[in-house]
Amino acid sequence: MRIGYVNVSSTTVYPFGGSAVSVEAREPVRSARRDATRERVLDAAREVFAERGVFGATVEEICDRAGFTRGAFYSNFADKDDVLEALIEREHARLVAYLDAHLDLVVGEPAPSGAGWAGGQGGLDGPEAAGLLGAMVERILASVPGDRLLSLVQTELEIHAIRQPAASRAFLDADARFRARISTFIERGIALLGRELTVDAGTVADAAVGVVERSVRRALISGGDDPDAMAREVLPALILAVSRPATAD
Repeated sequence: MRIGYVNVSSTTVYPFGGSAVSVEAREPVRSARRDATRERVLDAAREVFAERGVFGATVEEICDRAGFTRGAFYSNFADKDDVLEALIEREHARLVAYLDAHLDLVVGEPAPSGAGWAGGQGGLDGPEAAGLLGAMVERILASVPGDRLLSLVQTELEIHAIRQPAASRAFLDADARFRARISTFIERGIALLGRELTVDAGTVADAAVGVVERSVRRALISGGDDPDAMAREVLPALILAVSRPATAD
């Protein structure tokens, strides 16, 4: 046994020849500290990547921003690419959680019925239908946060994936999960409207998210008060353009 090293296979150890120390008592503390260190490094990398770009950022800058030594960095990550992969996983996990918190609100709503609703004949008419379409749009808008730092980070991660396609697997896998969640929401929303898609749901999801992201960036660049203004105007027309009244079975 090395001095000062906690042997995880033993119940107790004597690190410095003194009294027994319980591994069970120390290991959670060690894990919590390690997790906290990793999170601080990822938070720092998120800021540095947004400001300097993935290629422009250095390990030294990330360490300085996190307030850690290079030794602390390399005890948790192999290199900058390792940090990038972990950051992609974390950021997309947060986005999917954000999606789930907003998109589920409309999925469980019953289909509109009553006066003015022609969904049974495959039509889209009346205030209830317009209300449901508006609710779909608002959920999609809410699913993409209009945050400057997030917009910069997402842009940098995507640009890096384009520049380095051989190293883009983590980004593609995470983006596929995000895309699938949006696609499912759109398909269910379209069904509630009494319509069916004429274009692949994944393609529609890409177009919808693209419109929202462009709307956010346009507002960030121009200093506009409403980052969703352009998307709110375009998305209803987009949804109707890529769908048609559902045919009876």
